[in-house]
This record gives sequence, C-alpha cells and structure tokens, in this order.
Amino acid sequence: MILAHENSFLLIILLIFINGCSLFSKNDTTTCQSDFVCTNAISDEWTHLGLGEEAVQTIAINPCNSAHILAGTAQSFSSGIQGKIFRSIDCGESWDQVWEGGSVSDLAFDPKNPNIVYASPHGMIRSMDGGKNWSIIDNGLEPHLSFTQRVASIAIDPKDTRRVYATTGGFGAGWLFYSDNRGNTWHPIPGRGDFQRDEDDNRYLNNDLPGPILIDPANPDVLYISPLDIRLLLKSKDRGMSWNLLLKEDAPALRHITFSHDHASIYSLVRRFDSLGGLFEGGLFEYNFQNGQTQLHPVSYDSDEKPQALDVFSAIGGLVVATDNGIYYSENGEWHVYTGEIISGYPNALKAHHNLIYSGIMPNNEFRSNGGIYVRLHK
Repeated sequence: MILAHENSFLLIILLIFINGCSLFSKNDTTTCQSDFVCTNAISDEWTHLGLGEEAVQTIAINPCNSAHILAGTAQSFSSGIQGKIFRSIDCGESWDQVWEGGSVSDLAFDPKNPNIVYASPHGMIRSMDGGKNWSIIDNGLEPHLSFTQRVASIAIDPKDTRRVYATTGGFGAGWLFYSDNRGNTWHPIPGRGDFQRDEDDNRYLNNDLPGPILIDPANPDVLYISPLDIRLLLKSKDRGMSWNLLLKEDAPALRHITFSHDHASIYSLVRRFDSLGGLFEGGLFEYNFQNGQTQLHPVSYDSDEKPQALDVFSAIGGLVVATDNGIYYSENGEWHVYTGEIISGYPNALKAHHNLIYSGIMPNNEFRSNGGIYVRLHK
C-alpha cells in the first residue's frame, strides 16, 4: 500500500514536470500550432463577431493558437463607460470580459510564451495565464503617469522576451521605457530631462509617443519610433539606449508605423486637417531603407477619406488600411476596397492574421450599437 502511494506521488510529480516544461522550459517557449486558421469568416462580406456596444481599438491574436483572441476597448468619458479587455478561445464566437478600467490602447502576446500577455489600460498590466487574470506592473512607470500621461504602446523583443518596451504619451509629452524582467520593473531610456543637447537625438523622445515601437526581427537591437510632433522618424541600434534622427520634415506627423512585409520600408498613416476640419493632406507615407527616399501614396480616389488604422498583410505581401469610409488592401502595387456588407461603425483597429482581416469598430450612433469586432476572409 505504501509503495502504491509512493508510485502515485512520483507519477503526479512526473506529470507536473512534463506539463510544466512547455511553460517553464529553458528557452521559455511553448509548442505552437500556428497553422490553425479560424473558419468562421467568408470572403464576400464582413462577419460580426460581437461586442457591438464596445469601441474596439486594439486586437491581439495568440501566435500559437489563432482561436485565442483578445480585444481591448476604449473608455467613453461622456457616457462613463470604462475600457475593457475581452477574451475569446473559439475564434470570436463567444467572449468573456476579463478586465475593466481605463482605455485599453494596446495588447501584446509574448511571442515565445503566449501565456504571458501585456496590456495598457492606462499604466501597464500583465497576465500570466493567457489573459484570464491580470495584475498591475507599474513599478518605475507610476511616477510618469497622470491624468494626461498614459502608456500608449507596447513592444516585446522577439528573441529575448524578457525585454519589453513601453511608450508614454499625452498632451504634448512622453517618453520611452524598458524592462528586462517582463515588466516587473521599468526604467526610462537615458536622456530624460536633458533635451537641450543638439547632438543628442534622444531629446526627440520628449514628445507624445503614440507608438508603435518597431523592432527589427532580424536584429532586435535595432528599433524605430516616430514621436507625434512634426514628421519624425528615429532609429536606435542599441536597444533604445541612444537614437539617431532618420527623418525630420515640417509635415504631418506619422501615425501607426509598420514594416512592409519584406522589411524594405516603413509605412505610416499621415493626415492633416485645415482650419475648418477638412482633410488637407492624407494618405500612406513610405520611408525606403535602401535609398532613404520618402513618398506619399493615396489610398483611394476619394480625397475626403481619412486613414485611421494600418497593418501589414503578409499573406498577400501588402498592406491593409482602414479609413472612415471603408477598408482597403494593397496587392501587387494596387489598392482595392473590400466590398459587400458595409460596416456602419467607425473602423478603429486592424489585425491581419494568416488570410483573415479583423477590424475593431467604434460605435458612431447614439445607442452605441454598431461597434464591436468584424472578421473577413481575404478572397
């Protein structure tokens, strides 16, 4: 009898060890089933996945399980509605609310261990169980947060995922922070408070930093960021410790920067309004790494359309852009609009994943009934 109990105990320990290896292995990685694709989307119209009363402004998909989706929503000051995080493990067929508070501007899965997830409802929060439960991780960030200053975007080093970056932004000021222990403690990039040295391009970080931070996947020491001021693009070769100015133009600021699918260029949305609120300049901005040249591409033939969100669409080697009048994709150098059922809300977020496009929508009617999240299968 004693031997049987001992064998049972050893079996339990063995099972814990085997199951734990995927979460706490030497390389801190999990086994991915990245080829799985959700099948609840069709190619000729947008499928509504729910959350219709919510203003979805960021979407994240587990890199190892496409059925596992997180959606972050915006706060509404006028109605008193708090931002939330919703979690789905069935391709968006059903959702559980897992966080409430603030206005969730970004969500990021750890690419090696997607049980770890980061979010920015105001400061920083982290989940260690795939988004079920969350805890605040503001140690080092808290003195730099206020009613007008918040965490705007998150980036994770793809090779050393202990290294996490966070930008702050607000009314005209911000900074860049980093953590080497998955957000347990945060440190400002050197140079904060010393912005007068003309030879030090770190001073440009003292602007609103809406993000995102781009990390070169081939060399994660190399970062790119665009402060929200005039048109600025900065590059770092030492994990953000020092920055060099790549581009400075007296023109509308860059928003939602992203790499092209081949990492040959950086693309961004630009828009500038006249004194009456009309669109004066807008489109898709390109910075080419090879020659340093820039170009502004029109997204559509309607000059009144305002670009709102952008993502790289690797499955077709192009981009997808949301405007206030529609969602467009580029393929073989040409732009096309997705037709079919019209999304009546305000496209506010995009996520391309395999051959699917997810769009987060902000309600634009008095009943807050036409928001939520939509998905579409690319033809």
